[in-house]
Amino acid sequence: MPGRRIWGYQGRPDPEATATQVKALFETLKEAGIAYVDSVIDFGAGPGQVTQRTRLPRESLRHRSANCIDGTVLFASLLECASLHAAIVLVPGHAFVGWETWRGSGEWDYLETTMIGSHDFEAARQRARTLYQRFADEDLAGDEGPIPRVLKLNDLRVHGIWPME
Repeated sequence: MPGRRIWGYQGRPDPEATATQVKALFETLKEAGIAYVDSVIDFGAGPGQVTQRTRLPRESLRHRSANCIDGTVLFASLLECASLHAAIVLVPGHAFVGWETWRGSGEWDYLETTMIGSHDFEAARQRARTLYQRFADEDLAGDEGPIPRVLKLNDLRVHGIWPME
């Protein structure tokens, strides 16, 4: 990043400047050696359920591995710390991260966090965009609302949902 600085939404509206910051976070995690791991063991799962235990971001960083929800929570946390509006996007059996392209724009972009260790930023962004659009085009609705389910961190905070640590 220019000046080794993340500035959030400061300055004139520039969605590409926002994407540059997101890319810098992606590259930092790549350099840290974060790799995707398909961990399906969850000791809280009920009979017949296949779920994944969500690790805290510090655990993913320490072990340098993350499943889809771990990577999404980690990345959303980084975006929020960078003063960017983040979202956890849920589709059947999968999660990825989103961010508002500019504060108040209502336009969002997406990133496939499982690709941090194996692909470049643009490939991971394109994969998440495609996944989002595929489910949005199907116009599905589940028991908990429309799919994809976009859980905006700002909205979660309003409802009293905060990080565990």
